[in-house]
Amino acid sequence: MSIQSLESAIPAGDRILLDTTTLAAYLDSSEAVHPIAKHVVEEFVGNGRNEALISMITVMELLVRPMRATPPGHHTVMSFIRNQQNMTAVEIDLQIAQDAAFLRAAHRFSPPDALVVGTGLAAQVGHLITNDYAWDDRLAPMRARINVCVLASHLS
Repeated sequence: MSIQSLESAIPAGDRILLDTTTLAAYLDSSEAVHPIAKHVVEEFVGNGRNEALISMITVMELLVRPMRATPPGHHTVMSFIRNQQNMTAVEIDLQIAQDAAFLRAAHRFSPPDALVVGTGLAAQVGHLITNDYAWDDRLAPMRARINVCVLASHLS
């Protein structure tokens, strides 16, 4: 893991949007990018270096797998979301809906993706932290508004 490249990509003080792939990698230690996701969540967000936001779409997506488990394990995920310092789950409001509608109209984003990115745009975050390389291409036209940081690109 290249902490130096990660710190260069996400400057201290910048607000960040964590997508589902980032938090899923954090919660699943078998993921290849788990150490990078763990560093972002615990060192950047948990220590107050960067304020983090997550979309309610991300909350929903994170809860599906543990709700299917026997016994259901979604209480652990909910506890993490509620208690993680410097991380806020943002409710979908009119501004987020408008930004998401723009993304659907102008760039043909799916409704869930539009709502995730719309959350970040409405909250004026500087960076979307993901492990999905497709986000980098899809958001290229909006680099002036939001940068994409792909976790796998910081593996050593």
